[in-house]
Amino acid sequence: MTDETIKKIKLWKLESYAYKDQVLKKLAETLKIPTEKVEELLAKNLDMARIESSHSSMEQAILFRLEKQIELDLGLDYLYHLELLDKEQVKSIKEEIIKELEVSGKLEINPEEYEKLIEEARKKIIKILEGSG
Repeated sequence: MTDETIKKIKLWKLESYAYKDQVLKKLAETLKIPTEKVEELLAKNLDMARIESSHSSMEQAILFRLEKQIELDLGLDYLYHLELLDKEQVKSIKEEIIKELEVSGKLEINPEEYEKLIEEARKKIIKILEGSG
């Protein structure tokens, strides 16, 4: 196969709806470039195996990013390093929020719902610190 044929096959794969919505759109927003440019960059830099697996890799990245965002929004890193919360408490708080954001096994991050869950978690943390949680 020629390089041009391989590139066309890669671009065809990148055009699928799920891929476009969950990978290309997110990268385009993050990099602040058009999705067409993201398609070209991925086709240039990834082989077919990586393109095939990048959808699931992106889902893992979204979960990783959400966990980090929760840690930042609640100051869990501070609370852990100051030994006010232990590792299991931090993990439990993050998992509880993520579980609430999952719909049919998929993360659906609604900003209003996320903020509500963060507020509830803050209250829970305060109760833990007061010794009543």
